[in-house]
Amino acid sequence: MGKVRSLRARVHQVAVRPTGEAAPGLASPAREVAPLQASTGGVAGKELACLNADVFAGTTIDPSALVQQLDVETRSVTSIRRGAEAKTVLPKKEKLKLRRERWLQKIEAIKLAEQKLKAERRRRATVVVGDLQPLRDALPELLELEAGGRRPPTRRRAASRPRPAELSRMSAMQRLQLLEEERTRFQELLASPAYRASPLLAIGRQLAEQMQLEGGGQP
Repeated sequence: MGKVRSLRARVHQVAVRPTGEAAPGLASPAREVAPLQASTGGVAGKELACLNADVFAGTTIDPSALVQQLDVETRSVTSIRRGAEAKTVLPKKEKLKLRRERWLQKIEAIKLAEQKLKAERRRRATVVVGDLQPLRDALPELLELEAGGRRPPTRRRAASRPRPAELSRMSAMQRLQLLEEERTRFQELLASPAYRASPLLAIGRQLAEQMQLEGGGQP
């Protein structure tokens, strides 16, 4: 059984000495280290060889490439922004004033939006004043006017009793009679020169006269 040597004795390399001079007592450990390293395997030997080799041995760098000059055109966007920000430095009072103006603008925009929303809701909730359905029922349609213009007008029958003012209280015959009267009156209005000159004014006068007659005839 061989002598057990320490880790330092196995790994320690022999000191460099002049040619022809050998270190006494250290030749045998060096000889034992070589077979030990050869027996450990090729992987460790390759790793040690890579570590000892010079990585940048074949690299050639031109010294002129290391010298660079920064111009205005070659500056980055970040440096340009920093320069612009440095030029527009404002005092603290101006910054506070601008911030306050921005806040006021935001508050004003929010108030205007709320006012528009309230007005829209109010407009939708407002009921249309005045029902035009009775006026639609009283005025004849275009087809009825065309059909009435082709046939001769019928004679007006004298009512035996006064006709009620409300349409719901009239009988079927009284409604037909009222429809014929309104149709004839509307045809006369369309044929009048006042309607051709100003249709809206002529219709307004006709309605005013009719309402005055109906109001005067009621007890």
